[in-house]
Amino acid sequence: MNKAGVPAIALLAGNAGKRQRLASVLAGFGYQVVFAGDPEQLDAERMQAVQTDAWLLELAEESPLADWLLEHSPVPVLLGAGEIPLADSEDYPRWQRRLLGKLLPLLGEASAVDKLAPVVIPQLRHDAPPCVWVLGASLGGPAAVKRFLDLLPADLPVAFIYAQHIDAGFEQQLPQILGRQNDWRIINCQPGAHLRRGDVLVAPVSRSLRFGNDGVVQLSDEPWPGLYRPSIEAVLDETLRAFGAASGAIIFSGMGEDGVAACGRLRQQGIEVWTQDEQSAACAVMPKAVQDAGYSHRQGSPEELAAALQQWLLQEWPLAL
Repeated sequence: MNKAGVPAIALLAGNAGKRQRLASVLAGFGYQVVFAGDPEQLDAERMQAVQTDAWLLELAEESPLADWLLEHSPVPVLLGAGEIPLADSEDYPRWQRRLLGKLLPLLGEASAVDKLAPVVIPQLRHDAPPCVWVLGASLGGPAAVKRFLDLLPADLPVAFIYAQHIDAGFEQQLPQILGRQNDWRIINCQPGAHLRRGDVLVAPVSRSLRFGNDGVVQLSDEPWPGLYRPSIEAVLDETLRAFGAASGAIIFSGMGEDGVAACGRLRQQGIEVWTQDEQSAACAVMPKAVQDAGYSHRQGSPEELAAALQQWLLQEWPLAL
């Protein structure tokens, strides 16, 4: 810490306007921003000289600076704050809470925060998931998703929303099918329930799904838009709306192209989109459509994707594990 009791953050953002806004927000949280200059002025030697307690990066995916920091930084590296909403929009406080919710486990609460402009400090439930990932699937999906979940410890700091094209008559059976041989809480939707870490929430077939404040499940009698039940496209868009940068998606085996456009919207905001590879999928049409559109950041078998997610969580949420 560079000032008495005040955690320090170094900010690397390629866009000057976003860099300025992020620096202002971080200062408003009470943290000391020790670097917020142009990344093009930095190299490895200069980065080593920056005395900070954490780095916040908003850079292009293929950045040698990001690669160097991820490999060599002695302090935590946080990737991405997400798209910043307009300050007068209803999404802005939620975005603030999500960003601060990522910083608090790494840095703690800044002692100066109560002396600065008021900010909303999130009262996070102890079981609230730091991040929420959508698992989208169709034909061949249950077997692939089960293989994925069976290799993931259920105490990871994540919750899943499972959007599976399936006949309504089989919806209630999915928790039993997927939950054998793992400890995840695989549950059908109940309105008013809170999404918790360790949950795998099965998106309903006949009712559309939304989330209220603090991840509260809301169900509507309005049908899903489009041809598919549930709509992976709509689930992805709702997850992005409700959880923003603290979200991600994996598209597993399936037929059709449901969700492709929404995956593009996630990638535009720097959010992770992964797909099951063609070799391991019973039906590769749906994940391949995401790959062909250029929206898949990682491909692999369910087992490889499970291992990759554990590593991603270790990197993104090291103190939440």
